[in-house]
Amino acid sequence: MKSLKILGAGVLAAALIAPLSTTAHADTVTHISFATWGSSPAETAALTDAVATFEARNPTIKVDLVVDADHTAAMVAKFASHTPPDVFYLDAGIAQDWATQGVLQSLNSYITASSFATSPFNQSYLAPFKQGSTIFGLPKDANPLVLEGNKTLMAAAGLKTLPTTTAQFDADAKLLLAKKITPMCVDADINRLGAYFYAYGGSLATGTKSGLSSAGTQAALKWELTNFKSGAFRTPAQLSTGWAGEAFGKAKCAFTMEGAWLDPYLKDSFPTVYNSMTKGELPAAKTKASLAFTVAYAIGKDSVNKDAAWTFIQYMTGSRGMGIWTSYGVAIPARSDVATPFGYEVNGAVAKAATTVTTPSFVGWSKVVDAFNNETKKQVQNKNMNVASAAAAITAAANAAFPQG
Repeated sequence: MKSLKILGAGVLAAALIAPLSTTAHADTVTHISFATWGSSPAETAALTDAVATFEARNPTIKVDLVVDADHTAAMVAKFASHTPPDVFYLDAGIAQDWATQGVLQSLNSYITASSFATSPFNQSYLAPFKQGSTIFGLPKDANPLVLEGNKTLMAAAGLKTLPTTTAQFDADAKLLLAKKITPMCVDADINRLGAYFYAYGGSLATGTKSGLSSAGTQAALKWELTNFKSGAFRTPAQLSTGWAGEAFGKAKCAFTMEGAWLDPYLKDSFPTVYNSMTKGELPAAKTKASLAFTVAYAIGKDSVNKDAAWTFIQYMTGSRGMGIWTSYGVAIPARSDVATPFGYEVNGAVAKAATTVTTPSFVGWSKVVDAFNNETKKQVQNKNMNVASAAAAITAAANAAFPQG
């Protein structure tokens, strides 16, 4: 200060205040809370790295990542206390419930003000997060189910290629079982078994109307239950593991059916099996089919730092952010202007296929999922399971959970 020349009072004030104001503004950092789940430590590490690229470009925003053990339960509690995080993962299966409950912030005004184009999104991945023209979330990625095979275990049964049809799967399963190798690890879950409903010409739902009683769905369900009964399908619990990816990684099954999230998990935890993995489309029946999953970034109605949260969402769901995130190999882009990562060509092709169906999303869908899963697990655990009666019980339980009227 001693070196300053004497200035007029107004000029001196401007000289002193302007730099101080600029410095204060530059040093002001807004912390936004970001609640997620993680399928594996590898996925959480990838997300942490992707978030770091946002922070590098936006030094006035710091993202505080929270990985929930039970994301849905944690979010329900936070909504109830009017303390939701600033940004959070919004699963397609529950998006319509939460939107109807009024706990989600509409993103329309932010999208308009930012001139953020939604046209590059695959519209089937955007649809679960809309009610009419109101958008409550933007898809962060997509993930269809594909068939993964362990080439080492397959070779032990004389198999050189993945089965491309359900009939071929049945034949391969007999060869694997003869070698005391479990053919397929798959959970008794609608979000896995439902893929074959479409392959057999059935469906999960049309709008809010159940498709579970259709001939195609019933044929698929009986085929799946027959496989559970024979041991061609086994659940992760039956193989003493936490999920199908772990069972596959521990070489307890020759096949599984998961999404791109499996790859980094295997590479990190089971590199030998990762190096022996081959991928292809799910076995076809009447047609090829798969289920695709998507998750959005969303803001709560009661979130505190909404503007900063939108800045984060805009980056992460834009072409640059989504390109960086999916480059880690956890998921496939939900935008047409982002390339499929190298090594995930099968996943990318299935994501774009006309026969790949995005899982249903309507008010009450989560109750259907719970009813189906609870009854299916019960039936599969029954050592004396009768396939026909088991299929009827599962269908009845799930149909009863569909919205009435």
